[in-house]
Amino acid sequence: MSAVGVAVLGLGVALLALPGPGFLVIALGFFVLSLEYEWARRQFEQARRRAADLADQAAASVWSSAFTILFGLGMIAVGILWIVVETLPFSSPWTGGSVVFGGLVILSTILFSLWQAKQARDAGEPTPAELLDLKEEEHHRRVSATSSSTSAPPGAPPTSSTDE
Repeated sequence: MSAVGVAVLGLGVALLALPGPGFLVIALGFFVLSLEYEWARRQFEQARRRAADLADQAAASVWSSAFTILFGLGMIAVGILWIVVETLPFSSPWTGGSVVFGGLVILSTILFSLWQAKQARDAGEPTPAELLDLKEEEHHRRVSATSSSTSAPPGAPPTSSTDE
């Protein structure tokens, strides 16, 4: 399983420079590796949190959503041109198909994010990114409470981070 995860991660890194959804493939590589390694699980959670934040930001603004949708459609159009017009540099079905695939990933991601945010707001619940932020804040509070209770000498009064 490690070899598969490393291969997928390497492909994702290559796709950062080549046309294609590099960040998505990198996240997939970390997911595969997270099945065996704790460090990869932490990296995957960080990537997932960042993706949820970006998706919420894109879905939060009409202009941002419109730009993202237009960008995805533009990638599809450019990809089709790269397939059809043989005189373009690096023109091939592989290059064009990769760009089309990247555009489809962008479109499906923004549309899913818009749908997910709308469902959460209609139900009066926090969005997925807000849930991840709340979970992280709770984790930091627990870690802070644990470290402050263990770092104080015995008999010392409890300290608060709001004291100045």
